[in-house]
This record gives sequence, structure tokens and C-alpha cells, in this order.
Amino acid sequence: MAIVLPKFSRRRASPGLVVETQPAVNVTLCHEDGLYCAGGELTARWRISRVPLDEVQGVEISVLWHTEGKGDEDLHVHHFQRLAEQQLRRIGLADEQVVHCVLPKTPLSYHGRLISLQWCVRLRLYLANGRDIVAEQPFHLVSQDMARPHKFTSDRVSIGLTNSN
Repeated sequence: MAIVLPKFSRRRASPGLVVETQPAVNVTLCHEDGLYCAGGELTARWRISRVPLDEVQGVEISVLWHTEGKGDEDLHVHHFQRLAEQQLRRIGLADEQVVHCVLPKTPLSYHGRLISLQWCVRLRLYLANGRDIVAEQPFHLVSQDMARPHKFTSDRVSIGLTNSN
């Protein structure tokens, strides 16, 4: 689960002053271990709190991968959803929302010495004052050969890595 909170000053507010609260953005994956089979389904829940709806201009939710390390860094968006002000007013911010997509078969997550390929669910909150707040929840996309089902618990499937030794 990724919860993004802006940094707060350590100083206490003077009596009588109104303290401005900062928005909180939360993204939770349906698999606690963060492992997903290539070609399988991903469901993530997201929530925005501590911000009035009239201060929100839009929300973007995406499932993407990016590389880090030597050479050029790549980024590819697999799934994208944008909610504009009108849509947000209809659904509101009080309830947890869901994003769902079928994952591709490639590229698989990879963490090497020279390069890494990381998958994540990214939520970007656009505020009326021009600021944006981003939360990312990483996960691992693994081949079906590397994963095996564990057990089914209340709509959630846990996936574990098999030992190849």
C-alpha cells in the first residue's frame, strides 16, 4: 500500500491560526505480496482524502512499467484512466475506488545490476492551485512458470514464487 503525505513542518501552529491540511493519496493492491502473473488480472483500490472535492481538477490512474539504470530510461503506460471534475463530482471522493485491468504477458519485472524494469500503479491528483500529487504502488509481473497459486481468500489470490533449485 502506498500512502503519500506531503512533508509537514515540525513547528506547531500558533493558537488561533488555521492549519492547512494536505491531501492524502492511497493506492492498495489486491495481492498483498505484490506478485501478478503475466496475462492475469490486476485490481487496485485507491482513495483520496483530506481535500475538498471543489479543489480537485482531475485524477489519473495508470498501470505502467519503467526502466532504471544504464542507458536510456523507458516508460510505457499499459492502462490509463482519467477522471475529470464532472466525473469526480458524480462518484465523490468519500468512497474507495477501484481500477481493474488485464496485464500483458511481457515485459516481466526484472532487477539486474545494470538495469531494472519496474511495474507500478500510479495515481496522480491534480489540484485547482496547479499542484499535482503522485502516488506509486510497485508490483512484480512474473511468468506463469515462476508463479504458483497458493490459496483463495475472500476474492484475493496470493501468488508465490516457485523454487527452481
